[in-house]
Amino acid sequence: MAIRLLFFPFTHISGNKLDTVLTFFKSFEYLPMTQNFELHPKLHKLLGQGKVTPFFLSDDQAVTIDQNLEQYLSWASIHKGNEVNLKSLLKNTPYFTDDSDVTAIKSQLKKGKGEKENLEFALHDESALMQDLLFLKMAKLYDEQNEGIDLVLNDMDISHGKLISNLRGLESFPDEAEERKPLEGKDVGAVMTRQRICAWSRCMARMGGLNPEGDTPLFMTSSDAVFNYLESNCKDVVNALDIDRITVHENGCGNKSEWQDQFFDYLTRAVQGVVSRENQLPEVNDNCSFSGQIKLCVFSGNDICKLFNYSGKQIFVCLIKLK
Repeated sequence: MAIRLLFFPFTHISGNKLDTVLTFFKSFEYLPMTQNFELHPKLHKLLGQGKVTPFFLSDDQAVTIDQNLEQYLSWASIHKGNEVNLKSLLKNTPYFTDDSDVTAIKSQLKKGKGEKENLEFALHDESALMQDLLFLKMAKLYDEQNEGIDLVLNDMDISHGKLISNLRGLESFPDEAEERKPLEGKDVGAVMTRQRICAWSRCMARMGGLNPEGDTPLFMTSSDAVFNYLESNCKDVVNALDIDRITVHENGCGNKSEWQDQFFDYLTRAVQGVVSRENQLPEVNDNCSFSGQIKLCVFSGNDICKLFNYSGKQIFVCLIKLK
């Protein structure tokens, strides 16, 4: 059984999430919602190295979505004030409710205060795919905003720690290992969790990313909220692997590549259901100090397959985190 690693349901992958994924795996697939990585040099380099395999939109789709987003945000800034809160837009605008079609938008807005603004939003293609793509594009911007906030707060914490050490007359500042620890930011997967999964899976299915006749997809996430949502809302679930703490190799460690191969083999056996006590996880026998968490669940049933737009008999979902 060949396995494909699909990072989901996010279209933005923060530096922290990128480090987490590449700590466990050598490569993965990803839906980036853009073809321009000038603002993401690290991700661009990984794409060139083949460590990240993107599912790109077509040129026409990319242009249309960017135009739709620009005009939609312009409309939103008029109707919701000068400062556009993306979380509010994602959760409260009629476009992204259950009756999310252009007719519903026009109908609800016409019930307002008699405004006669042009409400077309440049939605030239009103198909479900374009709606999903626009939602994922907005979710991407929201996630990017949150990453920026997390980075600023993290820098402030580090500076504060050094300042306190200096004031106390301590000779040593927080060590480098502490500063290299993974940044625990907000779990953006908690915002519109189901909508994210549905939109992502529908887009991937229509773009050919979920072929039941091809290799077995392993849906991989770093979001507790996403994983917990699936566990809580699926009746037929088997916990295939649950390891709260495992030592992993740091970036730059010469033993990392071999360990990743061994770990992927172990995970493949877990997906196949052949992991036993004799098949122990690969150990780290050097000075690497990072530890991680991994959970693997096997979901089945019509509801979960419908949620993922996947006709396979089972859905394999993996949660990975650094601690």
